[in-house]
Amino acid sequence: MVRTMMVAGVLAVGVLSGCSTPEAPAPPPSASPVLSTTALPPAETLAPSQQRNERIRGMLYTAGCVSNACVQTYFACMDGYLAGDPCQFFRDHPPPP
Repeated sequence: MVRTMMVAGVLAVGVLSGCSTPEAPAPPPSASPVLSTTALPPAETLAPSQQRNERIRGMLYTAGCVSNACVQTYFACMDGYLAGDPCQFFRDHPPPP
């Protein structure tokens, strides 16, 4: 029992000493530099094939194909991964050159 009380006393002193004020003040939070980046226009950042795909997406949007499913179906038909009735919109609206 005496031994248990001694262990408890040592633990209490250790815990309480951790709660005292620190000797050195805590360092201020580091201010991470904010990188100033400017977005480049799409023509300068996209590869030619990506530029064409963006033009096709613009054409699809103006033709009423605004959902992700419609756009993916169109590109699947264009790439030959899909055929049949789902490609009717593709046949009605061929991709621009």
